[in-house]
Amino acid sequence: MKIRQERPTDYDKVYELLKISFATVSHNDGTEQDYLNELRKKDTFIPELSFVVENDDGKIIGQIVLYKTNITTSNGELTELLLSPISVHPNFFRKGIARAMIEKSFSEAKKLGYKAVFVCGDSKIYKKFGFKPSYEYNIYHILDDSKEAEWSMVYELVERALNDISGIVNTV
Repeated sequence: MKIRQERPTDYDKVYELLKISFATVSHNDGTEQDYLNELRKKDTFIPELSFVVENDDGKIIGQIVLYKTNITTSNGELTELLLSPISVHPNFFRKGIARAMIEKSFSEAKKLGYKAVFVCGDSKIYKKFGFKPSYEYNIYHILDDSKEAEWSMVYELVERALNDISGIVNTV
């Protein structure tokens, strides 16, 4: 298994991987692959934080993207990261690929000076990787009227980086 930075020549293969991977997810809307194609055109996209995993045969079996998102605070906006999407080919589930991609991308993000990564998703899955509900840091998703959304989570790349921050994160 090899994790490397995604290249434009990978885009078609990653598009197909996303279609296959998200077809097994009950909450998919069938547009995840199109979402990523649109994301790559935005200034929030960071090519250095877009990775693929190749198996020993050179086939792309996983991908992960971290891109810029803002936390709106009373003191202005802070830029951190959002993880979306991440996928693994169904034939390679439960082999540590997602964990390896998260560790690699988080390490690279930290080197680039980022302090936190947000994600919206199934808390049962993401808590296994160390994510915590963002409300525990007084950071709330823009669509979270309850201020208790378990699906809006964050991982601190730098310990206590979010201690003195409160605000709204917009990951839509």
